[in-house]
Amino acid sequence: MIADLQALRHAPVVAPYAGPAILSGRASGVLFHEIFGHRIEGHRQKREEEGQTFKRKIGERVLPETFSVFFDPTTKSIAGRDLVGAYKHDNQGVKARRVAVVENGIFRRFLMSRSPIENFPNSNGHGRKQPGYAPVARQSNLIVETSEPLSRDRLKEMLIDQCRNEGKEFGLYFEDIQGGFTITGRFFPNAFNVFPIMVYRIYTDGREELVRGVDLIGTPLTAFSRIAAADDRIGVFNGNCGAESGWVPVAVLCLPAFTSLRSKYRRNRSPRNAAPSSTRPPPNRMKRKRKATSYSDLPQKYLTILQPIHPVSLRCLRSQTLAGRLCSGALRAGRLDGRIQVTYFRDRTLEPIPPCRRNPMRRKLLFHVL
Repeated sequence: MIADLQALRHAPVVAPYAGPAILSGRASGVLFHEIFGHRIEGHRQKREEEGQTFKRKIGERVLPETFSVFFDPTTKSIAGRDLVGAYKHDNQGVKARRVAVVENGIFRRFLMSRSPIENFPNSNGHGRKQPGYAPVARQSNLIVETSEPLSRDRLKEMLIDQCRNEGKEFGLYFEDIQGGFTITGRFFPNAFNVFPIMVYRIYTDGREELVRGVDLIGTPLTAFSRIAAADDRIGVFNGNCGAESGWVPVAVLCLPAFTSLRSKYRRNRSPRNAAPSSTRPPPNRMKRKRKATSYSDLPQKYLTILQPIHPVSLRCLRSQTLAGRLCSGALRAGRLDGRIQVTYFRDRTLEPIPPCRRNPMRRKLLFHVL
């Protein structure tokens, strides 16, 4: 990581570019997750506000015939890497199962929860949610396979040949990536944006040069239809995916892919364009310091409550001025171990406030347990 940061400090910022590229296993996995995975979630096929990109694509070719795509929450690990998208049953009680969504390049089915859609009345074990949300169809472990894998050297040769045919000086190789997002709605640009970390220019003479400040952007059908071939080394990306039913853990297992897509490699204008800093930012001198308070300041009966939980720590209580964040406006010890009860104190005093006199608009949170 240190070597990468030092290299990025001196790497040139890339100009906007459109042309062929090679994506590593992790990078192509995030690409599949964003441009394909979200658009085949079942509930999106019956909402009028959704773009429904693949709704009428059942039985049609969407990838080269050597490609197959599965979602398999029953696979817990591969190549020594744990997969966070694994589970035994989904959040609607349906047993997890392997779902083949693309077979030999042909699109076959959607990811389904218990909410039916046209021609797909049953769940296939992908009704997922974060606690507190309603479940919808979500992704699990996305696996991309190819029956004719190529070596990385062969993919590089294909990239150079494509650049020469198009009169391009170079192509791009996306080695590592940190995530991305996509918009599936009908009333917004139906596009995706992927955030790479390590990107290289590959020139037609074979040279490779590290660059920075690149975003991979495009539209889903165009990008998806331009995928041509895949490497023979699998890459794993574990992460959390956010959507209507909250955040759920997902994993992607994908092969490095060569694509001749015409989507843009946009120069990112965010602070990521700046060279990585090797120094710490100056401290925030305006930040208010918290004053530590000892147990000796508390009445003995409240010491009796707190002592079993925090017997010696002098940092367990700190003064706060968070008026408005908590409606109690006083010491809220919570339910630690079931032995601490909620106790209220007057502002700047240690005298308990009777419940009938609690007024969050006129009190401050004086103490809290860390």
